[in-house]
Amino acid sequence: DLACPTYSTLISPYAGTVQQPGEGIDVASIMCGGVQVNPGDIIFGDGDGVLVGSAETFSTCLHEAENIVAVEQQLIKGMKMGISLHKMTNFDEHIKKRKEGKESKIEFK
Repeated sequence: DLACPTYSTLISPYAGTVQQPGEGIDVASIMCGGVQVNPGDIIFGDGDGVLVGSAETFSTCLHEAENIVAVEQQLIKGMKMGISLHKMTNFDEHIKKRKEGKESKIEFK
């Protein structure tokens, strides 16, 4: 049993009826939730939202997504050990640089 609804992992062509067999798979783009979905696009959704894109688009993002997952796993591990998010960032160094007028961004250690 899956914890979320699963509708299809394959193409589901319009079958029509016995008297009107239909014309098979529609190869036109559609608009869904204000986003253009093209034939062959990958649609992925979870509790955070829905992503739509071509295989090429997803392949360019895959490495960065894997990095995000690795950082999140480290954060969860740290929190389970009782370490605060504050201590797992460069927050103090960031504030110091910003007060000096230097560029900085908060990052996880």
